[in-house]
Formats: sequence, C-alpha cells, structure tokens
Amino acid sequence: MTLVIKIGGQALEEPRQRRALARQIAELRRRGHRIVVVHGGGKILTATLERLGIPTRFAQGLRVTDAATRDVALMVLAGIVNKQWVAELTRQGVPALGICGGDAGLIAARKIRGRTRGRSDDLGFVGRPRKVDTRILEVAFRERVVPVVASLALGNKGEYLNVNADEFAAALAIALEADRLFYLTESGGVWDAERRLLPVVKLSEIRNLIATGIVRDGMIPKLESCARTLRQTVDEIDILSPDVPNVLLGALDNLARGGTRIVKAA
Repeated sequence: MTLVIKIGGQALEEPRQRRALARQIAELRRRGHRIVVVHGGGKILTATLERLGIPTRFAQGLRVTDAATRDVALMVLAGIVNKQWVAELTRQGVPALGICGGDAGLIAARKIRGRTRGRSDDLGFVGRPRKVDTRILEVAFRERVVPVVASLALGNKGEYLNVNADEFAAALAIALEADRLFYLTESGGVWDAERRLLPVVKLSEIRNLIATGIVRDGMIPKLESCARTLRQTVDEIDILSPDVPNVLLGALDNLARGGTRIVKAA
C-alpha cells in the first residue's frame, strides 16, 4: 500500500513521540508499504519567530507569511524539523530522504489570499498546491527510501511559498493515488460542540460542521482539505492522536485506536 503520513503538533518536537512514531514507520516499511512523511512545524516556527522578534498572525487558520517569516520557515521546516525526522528514522534503521516541495519540482504552488468577514486578506508568501510531479518520490520508493517532506513549495516566479501541511499532504496523496492518508495531530480527531469525539465523519457532513462552528480555527483548513481530497482519488482519511500507542499500526489494521475516520460514504 501507499501511505501518506502527515505529522503535526507536539509530535514534531517531542523526542519521545518522534521516536515512537518512527518505530511504527519502520514497522510499516518492513511490511512492504510505500511511505511518505509530510510535516509542517507550526509551534517550532512560532517560537523561533518570537525569539527573532517577528510577530505571528493567522487568518482562517493559515499563517500570514511575509518575506521574513518565509525565510525563517525555510530555516525551521526544511532545516531543523526535517533533519530531526531524518535522523530519528535513520536511528530506527529506515533510510530517509529529507526534502521540501521545491526539490526536483515535487510541488508547484500558486499564491492564495484569505478572506475575513468578507474582506480579502493578503497572506503574503502562502500557497496552495497546483501541480505535483512525483518522480522524486518514485525514485525513493524504488530504492526503499522514505521521503520526509517539508511543506514548502515553489511559486510561479520561483519564490518559496509556505503551504498548509494538511493541503500539502493531501496533494501528494492524490497524485500518488495513496491507499490511506493519515493526519497525526494533537486534536486526535474531530470533536463536536459537546467535546465528544466523532469516530466517523462523512464527506457530506463537512460543510455543516464548519458552518455551525462545531469545528474551528486550524481544523477548518484540515477538513476543507479532507473534503477536496475525498472528492478525488483517496477514499478514507484518518485523523489520529500521536499519543495513542501504536496508533498508525492500529488504524491500518482497522483496530479500535480512537481518532476520526473521514469517508466518502453518503
């Protein structure tokens, strides 16, 4: 199977969680699966920006990215975070290749603008995937190497754009016709207004969940990305907590491991 695993939240920076997930990825590779790991670096990026005196602002769950923020994102995402994961996977016996969307033309992106209360927001160097060339990933698969991909892509003018990591992972999953797409996040799933975990969410329910405010903030672009993905080549998406022991293995084996499974079913 082809698996795209997006890792976010505390799991990116907490060594214990990173190690536990790397062990699971090593087991999935031993089982013969083709794996792509995708990551952003939100909290680490915010902390680094704060140390440098650069303010952070979000609009509709997306980071407003001026030139200075974009340059720090390159340093943190494609540098520190990416190489930490390469190192941990290598420690677990998994050959890993650390890249970003700009490498080998993996993902080309277009600049986007946000909207707040009907007004258009300039998000700066923020993009959305428009074209995917999976050749570098296919080379990695042939060599039994796990690509670890930071969510940065090149725009029309050759400039780097910050891409929401969920949308980035979804674009790769669609292009690869992946069997499963996993989002590992601190939320551990989708929760209703009474803070009850929704074990299954249908594609037809996503718009209402957003419109009624049941999901908010960073979960909005995540579910919007899920909706776009499910309308194409991916049939199921899992939103899971990295805190759950062996969560990836359990989800793949269809064992009860918590989280939310998002499906196309009407």
